[in-house]
Amino acid sequence: MNIKETLDKIERNLSKLNYTSSYVSTQNSDLNYTAKNLITLKDAVNELSDIDFIGQQIGTLKSSALFKNYRDEDAFNSLENGKINRMVEELKIGLTFLLKYYNSAIIGKDNVIEIKLPDTNSFDELSKVSIDLKKAIEFPILDSNTGGNVEILTAENGSIWIIVSVGTFAAVNLVASICWAAAVIRKKMAEASILEAHVKTLDLKNEVLTALVDAQKRQLQNIIQGEAEAIASKHYDIKDPETIARLKLSLETTADLIDRGAKILPNSREEEIKKAFPDYSKLALIESSIKQIALGD
Repeated sequence: MNIKETLDKIERNLSKLNYTSSYVSTQNSDLNYTAKNLITLKDAVNELSDIDFIGQQIGTLKSSALFKNYRDEDAFNSLENGKINRMVEELKIGLTFLLKYYNSAIIGKDNVIEIKLPDTNSFDELSKVSIDLKKAIEFPILDSNTGGNVEILTAENGSIWIIVSVGTFAAVNLVASICWAAAVIRKKMAEASILEAHVKTLDLKNEVLTALVDAQKRQLQNIIQGEAEAIASKHYDIKDPETIARLKLSLETTADLIDRGAKILPNSREEEIKKAFPDYSKLALIESSIKQIALGD
C-alpha cells in the first residue's frame, strides 16, 4: 500500500477514532467506566491495522479490553479505560498531523492530479507508459485553450502513483473530460470485442461476418470522433482535423491505460471536481456525457 492509498484510508477512518467513557459508581464491580459507540471505533482500528507505522498503537488497542468482545457498549475498569483512551488519542493526534502535513505540501491544490500507473515490470514498459501519458494528458493540454502545462511534482513507490501539476483549473477540467470520454470508449471497445467474439460463433457467411465486424468498428470510430469533437468544442480554440486527430489518439491511449489498470484522479476536495472524473470501480456503468452521438456510417 503506497502513501496515497494509506492517506485515503486514514482520511476515511480518522473521524471514527472516538472513545468517550463515563464514570458509573458500582458496588459489586471495579468496571466503573462505561463507553458507547464502540463498534465504529473497532471497525476503524481494524481498517487501519495494515498501516505499518502505527502498528504499535494498533497492536496495543487490539490486545486491550476494547476487543474482548464486539459489543457496541461495554464497561471497563480504570486501568483499561485509561489505556484505551490514551492509545486512541495518540492515534488521532499522530494521524491528524500526518494528514495536515501532506495536505499543506500537495493535497488541496486545485491544479494537481494523481495518476496511478498500470503495472510495469521493466524500464521498457515504464518508458512506454510515459509516452502514453504524454499522448493522453500533455499533448491535449498543450493543444487546448486552458493555459495549462504539465509538471511532475513527485512519485511514490509500491503501486506507482505520480503527482502532476497541470497548471490551471481549466486544464484539470480538460483532463476530467478526457478521462470520462476514455472510460466510455473503453466500455464500447469491450462491448465490441464481446459482440465480435459472439458473431464469430454463428453460422454466418464470411462476407456477412466481415460486414458486421466492419460496422461495429465504424460505430466505435464514430463514438471516438464524437467524443473528441465534444471535448474540442469546450476546451479548444483551434479545431482543425490535425488537432482532432491528436485528441482522438489521446482518448484511445487513455482508454488503453485505464484498461491496463491506470487511474487518473484529481486531488481536490471539491465534490464537483471529483464527480467530473470517472468512478474507476464502476466503469461498466459509465455513460457518455454527450446526449446523442450519431452512429451511422
